[in-house]
Amino acid sequence: MTFLQALYGTQYRDLANNGREVAKGRMNGNLFLTAYAIVFFFVLLMTVMLIFPSVNRSLTASLHYFLGYTSGKTMGKILALPFMAIIYFIVVKMVGTEPNYNRLVKEFYRLPEEEQALANKKLLIPFFILVSVFLVLALSFLV
Repeated sequence: MTFLQALYGTQYRDLANNGREVAKGRMNGNLFLTAYAIVFFFVLLMTVMLIFPSVNRSLTASLHYFLGYTSGKTMGKILALPFMAIIYFIVVKMVGTEPNYNRLVKEFYRLPEEEQALANKKLLIPFFILVSVFLVLALSFLV
């Protein structure tokens, strides 16, 4: 089972079991992939900033120059919303198309029941590892 089969298949199955509209599984899967891509991007960025302190200083100075003395919450909204929209658009156009979603769901249902039961593990373990690495890197900047 591929990562995408597990993602879209579990979304479809959970919505179908709860009597909800299964077409929303595509959007849920695309949002999960968007979140995954954003966390991965920030892990890469933080790794580069940790290895090369000059990148950290120049990025911090650039953001300070661009955004001034705004709060972290405001900066997050200004930077994160367009970034998330761009990544979501890329995910929808490249991976999360409707024909691709339907194909992956059909492939998921062709798998044995035992393998389908392991789909959530296949999704969540890499995501939690990535989030853990992100938190460790974020804490390393506090030291």
